[in-house]
Amino acid sequence: MPDLETCKDFGDVFALVKRSVKKTLGLHRVGLMLLLGNLPMNVGAFHPMGTNEIVLNRRLLKGKTGMTERSHLFTILLHEYLHTLGFEDEAQVRRMTYKVCLENFGRNSPVAEAALTGPWADLSEEDFEQIEPELNLELVRNFERPDSGYII
Repeated sequence: MPDLETCKDFGDVFALVKRSVKKTLGLHRVGLMLLLGNLPMNVGAFHPMGTNEIVLNRRLLKGKTGMTERSHLFTILLHEYLHTLGFEDEAQVRRMTYKVCLENFGRNSPVAEAALTGPWADLSEEDFEQIEPELNLELVRNFERPDSGYII
């Protein structure tokens, strides 16, 4: 499986999420879109049930770089991907997220740590008080890539 360190964009990280879930849980789905938005800081992302969308809080990853950013991005996308597979219970999805991270990256990895702490651990009180005036949704192009060489 490709290493998270070599991922260059949202699509690379999401491809790794999908492979990890397939390996650990044997589950898979296609046809998802990623939207970036200015969400409240206590919301990492959400999946409107019954849609093919994941909406990610662009503000939450601001300031995180390198492996820290990719680890948090991986766990957030993994969590929401599990919701797109039909899992609604938050506690169950958090446990499943951690299980997938442990099995694919190991207990001492930055990804397992991100699954435990979430992206909020390094934020200040002021970060939570800042409110963006608009959601300002932006579609991420080339997010989900077909697993095979044919065009969908």
